[in-house]
Amino acid sequence: MAPFSIDFEWQSAPEYSHLSSEDAAIILDSGSLTSRLKEQSNDFRVDVLQEQWIAASQEHKKLLGQYCTQLQCREVLLVCDDVARVYAQSWISTQASDLGVRQLGSKPLGEVLFQDKSWQHTPLEVAQVDYPNALAPLLKDLHLPEQRLYARRRVFVYQDAKIMVCEVFLPKVNYATQFAS
Repeated sequence: MAPFSIDFEWQSAPEYSHLSSEDAAIILDSGSLTSRLKEQSNDFRVDVLQEQWIAASQEHKKLLGQYCTQLQCREVLLVCDDVARVYAQSWISTQASDLGVRQLGSKPLGEVLFQDKSWQHTPLEVAQVDYPNALAPLLKDLHLPEQRLYARRRVFVYQDAKIMVCEVFLPKVNYATQFAS
């Protein structure tokens, strides 16, 4: 199955200075989202939706380099206290995969990238994602409301290895668990 489209209108993070202070505190934070979510929850986990190798698009080549022909696409949900908070999509170059990013399983990619100071990252880009969009089926499956979302992305670089990480902040829910039947 093809990954969800993240072909949003990306802008530099300063363009989003109008966000509420609560939203800006997490969306515009350049630190580890994994660490932040772990601090805010009693039970944090990564649910892997799918991982697959895909031919690089022109947009991927623009972000990750013209020599990236195949990329590992990893789609996960970051779940706090049984509530999906973030949909994350990572595009991992062959060189990054060879550095040990290949077999993460349910381990958060953010832990790998922020624990090893060798990984540098580009400035954040942010997008407003209006509903309906390519993520509509995911929101429906998770029983989440149809509303505007925000996403952010950046590229992590270590020598020739590159990883583009996109994180879409899911709607906040007011019930204990969205997975209850």
